Amino acid sequence: MRPVSRIAIFGLGWAAERLHLPACRLLPGVEVVAACDPDGGRRASVGRRFGIRALYDDPQTLLEKEGPDIVIVATPPDSHRDLTLLALERGSHVFCEKPFVRSVAEADEVIATAERRRRTVVVNNEYRFMLIYRVARERIAAGAFGQPFFIQCWQQMFYLPAGGPEWRARLVESTLFEFGTHVLDLMCYFFDALPLSITAHTPRPFPGTEADVLVQATVRFPGDRLAALSLNRLSHALQRYLEMRVDCERASLRISFGGVARACLEWSGTLSRPIARFSLAQGGEARVESGGRSRLLAAERREGRPAATALNLQSLIEDVKDGAASLERARYARELIRLVAAGYESARTGETVWLQRPGR
Repeated sequence: MRPVSRIAIFGLGWAAERLHLPACRLLPGVEVVAACDPDGGRRASVGRRFGIRALYDDPQTLLEKEGPDIVIVATPPDSHRDLTLLALERGSHVFCEKPFVRSVAEADEVIATAERRRRTVVVNNEYRFMLIYRVARERIAAGAFGQPFFIQCWQQMFYLPAGGPEWRARLVESTLFEFGTHVLDLMCYFFDALPLSITAHTPRPFPGTEADVLVQATVRFPGDRLAALSLNRLSHALQRYLEMRVDCERASLRISFGGVARACLEWSGTLSRPIARFSLAQGGEARVESGGRSRLLAAERREGRPAATALNLQSLIEDVKDGAASLERARYARELIRLVAAGYESARTGETVWLQRPGR
C-alpha cells in the first residue's frame, strides 16, 4: 500500500538526525523513501539507523529515480536556494530547515518558482509548535492575561562559530541569521504581527572574532509594542539557551527553553515573605508570574523540537493532501529573512531600519 506521503531528505547531518528523521517517525502514513548526502560514511550510518532503503550521493539522481511527494532540505543554509529550486522543478513540495535562504532576492526566486509549479514551501521555524510556546500563545489569545505589550528574549553561552561545523565557522553574519530567526519568529508569533522597525548592534569586543556572537536589538511592533533581543555567545555565566518573558496587561509569562533544573527560595516584595520554587524539565517550561507568585503553565519533560517539527511537517502534509498549494508561510519566512537583513543593515549604519511605517 502506498504511504500517504513519500518523503526524501537532502542532507543527513545534525538537523536530519535530531529533528527531521525523528519527526517523520512520529507521523503515521509517512515513509522516508530516500536520502542523499555526499559523505558516504554518514549516508551508511544514518541510513541504517533510520531504515532508509534508498541512499544517494546527489539530489538530482534521487529526484529522478524516486519522485518523492515532499523533499526535506536539511543541508546548510547556503545550499537551500539551489536545492529547493531543484526539488520544486522536479514536482516535489519542500519542507526547508531554517534559516530559509540567504537573502530576500533568493526567497523571491523560490516563491516565484513554487507559485509557477503550484507547489508548497514551508520553513521549519519549529519553536512556535513546541508545547511551552504553543500553550502560552493559546492562553494569551483566549484573553487569560490581557494583551502582550513587551517581550524580552535572551541567550547566554560561550560558543564561537569556529567550534562548530565547518559551514557555521564560515559565517560572518552568523548568530542573528542562523539562530535569530527562531527568536524573531517567536516575537511575531506572540504579537501576531510583523514588526515596524529594528535597531540592532553587533559589537566585536575581542579581536579575531568576525562573526556576530554578540547581538542586541530592539524591535518595534504595531500598537506601541516593543521587543528586546540579546544573544550573547561570549558569556561565561551558566548557559541559558533561550529565555523569554512576555509581559501582558495582567500577568507576565516566563518561558525557558533548553532544560530547567531549579530549586530556590526567593523573597517576594509583593507578598512580604519568601516563596519557594521548584522546576525540573529536560525540554523547558512556561510559567505565569503575577501578584508575587509563580505557577507552572506548561512543561516539556523531554526535548521538544522533534515533536514540534512533526507538527509543522504534518501541516504541510495536510496541505498537500487537500491540494492546497499555499505559499503564505513561505512569504512569512521571506519577511523573517528581510528582518534579519534589516538588523544587519542597522548594525552597519548605526540607524534604525524601518520595514513599514506606523499606520500603514
